[in-house]
Amino acid sequence: MDTEAFLSLARTWAATVTVVTARRRSSAITPEAPEVDGFTATAFMMLSLDPPLLALGVGRDSGADDLLEDADFLAVNLLSEGQAEVSHAFARHHRDRGDAWERFPWTLDAHGTPLLAGTTGAFSARIVERQHRGDHLLVLAEVTAVHRGDTERTLVYQNRAYGRLSPL
Repeated sequence: MDTEAFLSLARTWAATVTVVTARRRSSAITPEAPEVDGFTATAFMMLSLDPPLLALGVGRDSGADDLLEDADFLAVNLLSEGQAEVSHAFARHHRDRGDAWERFPWTLDAHGTPLLAGTTGAFSARIVERQHRGDHLLVLAEVTAVHRGDTERTLVYQNRAYGRLSPL
């Protein structure tokens, strides 16, 4: 299998940009693993309507996998088209995010999971399964709440660039 051909074709796949946020279990909090954290993700999908399930994948060497191993709940924040800067901030390793949590407003959902402001909306969910597949951690989460934002214009990522969808 030609890995470069695989990556080249995969980059043409347009995806909604999300920031997945979570709160670690208290036993997992360290200076290197802050209480709340998040990361930019495009490997996200709705898996089932009954029950409402989400699936997401994160690289097992990204640091984001540790967050999802240490959390019981997560939120998938769907970024709005004006939030490319938010995506950039959370795409960095947690040690390099600087003041992202201070720069971008957020609140907590009923489970204490961070919800970013200004998004298209967010799904709050309880993690129900984790599987290691290849070089990724696959997480299944059951939606517990839906939070609508003020816009329906979602940020999209394709071929290493941000964009927006326009009706045909």
